[in-house]
Amino acid sequence: MEMNSIADWEQWVKLYRENPEEFERERLATIEELIMSQPMYIRHRSRQLQWRIDAIRRRAPNSLSSCIRIYDMMIESVYGPGGLLDVINGNGSEPLIRPRVQKRKTGVCLKLTMPERNNPGSTS
Repeated sequence: MEMNSIADWEQWVKLYRENPEEFERERLATIEELIMSQPMYIRHRSRQLQWRIDAIRRRAPNSLSSCIRIYDMMIESVYGPGGLLDVINGNGSEPLIRPRVQKRKTGVCLKLTMPERNNPGSTS
C-alpha cells in the first residue's frame, strides 16, 4: 500500500482499525520496499534509522508518546550537536555527502618463500 495522498492515509487508518496484524505486515513491507529503492550506499544507514524508530515505538507506552519521542529524535538530528545544521554550516565532524568508496591505505606486499626442506632419502 502506498501513501501519496489523504485517501491513502485514510486507507492505512482503516486497515489499522480493522486488522492490526495485516496493518503491521503492510507497514513492514512498505518500509522494506522504500529501503530497497534507495541506492546501496544509503540502505545500511536507513536500516539503522528504522531500527531506532522501531525501538522507540516498542518502548513507548502509547502511540502519542512514541510520536513525540521520534519527533524529538528528528529535531536532535537537525539542530543538535553534529546535526544537519552543523554539517551545512561547516561545523560538523562529518561531510554532508560521504564518498561512496573510501580510499584505503595500501601496504607493501612481501614475497614469502618456503625454506627448502631436507628430505631423508632424497638425493640432492
